[in-house]
Amino acid sequence: DQAHIEYARKLRQSIPEDLYTAAHSVRLSYMLTLALILDRSGQHFERQINLVEKRMGAKWSGSAGAYYADLAKIGAEYRLPLLELAFPALKRRPASELVFLADLANRLVEIDGDIDLYEFCFYRILRLNLGHALDPSGSGAQKRNSRNTVERAVANVLAIVAQNGHENPAEAQAALDAGKALLGKGMADAQIDVTQKISVGTLDQSLDVVLGLSGKGRRTLLLAICETAAHDGRLSVPEGELIRVICATLDCPLPPILGDDSCV
Repeated sequence: DQAHIEYARKLRQSIPEDLYTAAHSVRLSYMLTLALILDRSGQHFERQINLVEKRMGAKWSGSAGAYYADLAKIGAEYRLPLLELAFPALKRRPASELVFLADLANRLVEIDGDIDLYEFCFYRILRLNLGHALDPSGSGAQKRNSRNTVERAVANVLAIVAQNGHENPAEAQAALDAGKALLGKGMADAQIDVTQKISVGTLDQSLDVVLGLSGKGRRTLLLAICETAAHDGRLSVPEGELIRVICATLDCPLPPILGDDSCV
């Protein structure tokens, strides 16, 4: 709607020009993508940038490092939208370079032996989009799952959104219950313990399962997720990133960014 268009316009104006240009460049988007996965805390940056230099050379690692420095000056909410802005340019690269990029990104994510939520969201979105570029027909077979498996996967996805948007367990449970109420009587009556931590590995498996939902099922799930995220009247960066990765998984369009007090 008009509010999303206006928000996107303001977002575009606030993105530094060099980052916006890089996202639309066939050559530069490659290094911007790598910069987006480099550890923002700086704790593992040296190991990561050394790996980039080893695999690509000093010139390209220097370019990634420069974009990393630029990214440190803007908010975390720009990260995944910038990645998605880069995909049209990235997909014009040769297939062999896209395979190399996915492999290197995976190594950078796993360099510390631990994958946080942002790293998971980043890599899954990257893998999905590069997979579409390498296999436009989407010929991979979709496994059929039992109803119980699907319901458990939906519960896991909803729970992790509630957990990452509400620090207070009672508020998280209330948000989860609000979303769950939109899923039909079977799920509405299901007992989901929001205090049980959902790992990124479990989330990854659950997203693979919900990929098999029908069009109506996908829409219902997204409405439930948005209801959960918006329950407290604000949208955190982790919630926005989760919604973005869920939409990417379900192949649903999403505006460039979600507002602080609204959900698609």
